[in-house]
Amino acid sequence: MNYERILFQKEGSIATITFHDPEKLNPMSLHMAEDIRSALDECGRDEEIRAAILTGAGRAFSAGGDLREIRKKVSPLAFRDGIAQVFKATLAIADLEKPVIAAVNGPAVGVAFNMVLACDIVVASEAASFSEIFVHIGLIPDGGAHFLLPRIIGLAKAKELIYTGKMISAQEAETLGLVNQVVPPDKLNSAAREWADRLAKGPTRAIGMAKKLLHLSFQSHLAEMIRMETEIQTLLRETEDHQEGIAAFFEKRSPLFKGK
Repeated sequence: MNYERILFQKEGSIATITFHDPEKLNPMSLHMAEDIRSALDECGRDEEIRAAILTGAGRAFSAGGDLREIRKKVSPLAFRDGIAQVFKATLAIADLEKPVIAAVNGPAVGVAFNMVLACDIVVASEAASFSEIFVHIGLIPDGGAHFLLPRIIGLAKAKELIYTGKMISAQEAETLGLVNQVVPPDKLNSAAREWADRLAKGPTRAIGMAKKLLHLSFQSHLAEMIRMETEIQTLLRETEDHQEGIAAFFEKRSPLFKGK
């Protein structure tokens, strides 16, 4: 499939989605968001793909929402429908039953920051930075920020980042638990690829179901989570990967999972 605002590359079991408008710092336009969502849908349909990497071209991950689109004189309903399309990209990250790794190469601002929050693993360059910048233009964060951010870093810190819109470094983001790993800029691609390779070699269906349950845990209770775990465990017990894992354990070797 051809995309206008992103690059989509498939290499073995790993797909890389690159935001590609580097001269403008990869602003999250409606067209780019639609391309991201379509690419993630493609990742979901393609059984050969078992992990995805999100990154940006040039010196930014993404400067956030395209202010040229935001300032257009449109009706409130048209504006709402437009940004709803952008937010579908964040939902596509969360809903993909395969691991998504964010390789944050530079600033990740606004809605792009919140796309990072929806990813499963975040690897950041030492040149990366993050901001819930919305307060500086008199808006609230969108794209799932109020749901995701306090669950990752706690309510007090979430309020601080949202109320001030301050930019934080990759190192501070790692300390807050927003980032799994910080690496030198020239090591970012290889580090993200290592994470993707490791997860792509895992039991994809089990990882996908664990991702789904972790997200549901935010809005459920213990008894309900145990019930869902029991049902899904019963289904996963019939997968080829479970049978391979058991066989490998008794044969004292590493399992060779197929994602089936």
